[in-house]
Amino acid sequence: YARFTESAEQNLSSTYIQSELLLHAGAINAVSLRVENKPSFFSMRRNGTAGTTEAENRREFFASLGFDESATVRGGQVHGDNVCLADGAATFSNTDSLLTRRKNLLLTVSVADCVPVMIFDKERKIAAAVHSGWKGTARNIVGKTLDVLKNELNSNPKDLVTFVGPSAGVCCYEVGDDVARHFHGENLKPSDREGKFMLDLKKAVVSQLTSAGVPLKNIDVSDRCTICDRNFHSFRRDGESSGRMIAAIAIK
Repeated sequence: YARFTESAEQNLSSTYIQSELLLHAGAINAVSLRVENKPSFFSMRRNGTAGTTEAENRREFFASLGFDESATVRGGQVHGDNVCLADGAATFSNTDSLLTRRKNLLLTVSVADCVPVMIFDKERKIAAAVHSGWKGTARNIVGKTLDVLKNELNSNPKDLVTFVGPSAGVCCYEVGDDVARHFHGENLKPSDREGKFMLDLKKAVVSQLTSAGVPLKNIDVSDRCTICDRNFHSFRRDGESSGRMIAAIAIK
């Protein structure tokens, strides 16, 4: 389906991975990791019993990218398809897609199996961070983000560079018919269990990108599965005890 550029590389001593494709285009970017030797496994959750520790984890993560938390943007993340344009640090309720034209402003999404999608217009210098779970993907949140970029911010899809980050992989992401019916057959594989399917969310996201005109060569796709790769937090694997990663992007 997509050309895996495999430019997202992990420094084993690091607390995050990055897309080299985005870096070369001029976008600061990172997806935090689940780090065994860090407090609370370097979880970025905003609620829970380790709230103070996790707030410190966020500060450490942002500082490692050269940012203070006061220069970050986040959305309420309701698995919807709302898109918001940020001109300064803020929290947008009921929003899963964030855009900005401002430099030194870090867009962030929280994930633990959902697909983090980072988009950068290298010509017009616009960044976007999208939280695309199965519900958001079914609602084409990535396509709607690209509509805003094209129709309201005058982006040319050929100038967009994107990173489809680590998420639940087709190797492990088993769903029932209630979820599968929202997706085309090319995004599904038969499961070993009757009435179940293996969903390839990243493939669905890539299709939304290419359908909107983004060249395949400009799409960097991680092949890391958050469910079976314990370098990442996974709600499907760990349930309510799962931590969270943050995916972030900013304009240099």
